[in-house]
Amino acid sequence: QRSCQSVTIGTMPSYSAAQKPLVSVVIVNWNRRADVRLALDFLVKVDYAPIEVIVVDNGSNDGSIEELSARPGLIFIGLGRNDGPCVARNAGIKRAAGRYVFFLDSDALLSKRALSVLVPRMEADPKIGLIGCRIDNYHKRRIDQWIYAQPFDRSAHQTFETYSFSAAGALARRDVLLQLGGFSEPLRIYNEEVELSIRIVRAGYKVLYDSAARVLHRPATDGRAPSRDYWRLMLRNWIWIFFSYYPASSAWRRALTYSAIYFAKCLMNRHLGAYARGLIEGFWSRRQLDKGPKLSSAQIAHLD
Repeated sequence: QRSCQSVTIGTMPSYSAAQKPLVSVVIVNWNRRADVRLALDFLVKVDYAPIEVIVVDNGSNDGSIEELSARPGLIFIGLGRNDGPCVARNAGIKRAAGRYVFFLDSDALLSKRALSVLVPRMEADPKIGLIGCRIDNYHKRRIDQWIYAQPFDRSAHQTFETYSFSAAGALARRDVLLQLGGFSEPLRIYNEEVELSIRIVRAGYKVLYDSAARVLHRPATDGRAPSRDYWRLMLRNWIWIFFSYYPASSAWRRALTYSAIYFAKCLMNRHLGAYARGLIEGFWSRRQLDKGPKLSSAQIAHLD
């Protein structure tokens, strides 16, 4: 997957504080009470208003529910169990009142001026469906996640169209999310950003990366799925994505290529059992996600 579309930004809109659109910040929590507390403290410092903050809890047992549900000025949604971040984010999207929804990981901190960069950019171009932020490591102050195919040294500090984003920090149009049904819940976790990006592009909108909007990532070890589930679900979800959205010949080619890549990765990490389960689950129910039209040749070229 790769994209080479650069983006030229026109004149940004100017408006008074009273005219600024509401942004709903959605944070998903699972047993990361201290991380969420810090993320909320940083949100108080952002230079954009108005915002509302929504925390969706996936059945935590670390005291998060008691503390966060009692925190003033916070919209708290307790789901009671962990069905993954896709279900939780969708609950936040449905509850949100904002024109835009900002997804923030529980172990991430929103920089002071990120929303003041992103919202005018979205307002200036109604065809932008979602913008992903630059994810910096909190401790090293260097880019922490580079999921894009563009060369890092040339593109890390630019703005460009792309095929995915990191939900550690991204701003999306709520009406587009509702139109498309939000995140694909069968995926549960991993590659859900790629899948949503494909549907955004298929619907005629753009997905951007913007280096001027930063999120500070504090990688947390708590509240993560076991590594065997990571490898199983990564492979399974790639296969589902390919067969759900690509024509048959392209889907088979991509699925087999990724199966070989993940075989090598799982062999190196000693998770061949997880690889086998992901392979079986992926190919057994190949078109699991979407029954709509396949991507056109032009759309595939745009995503590639």
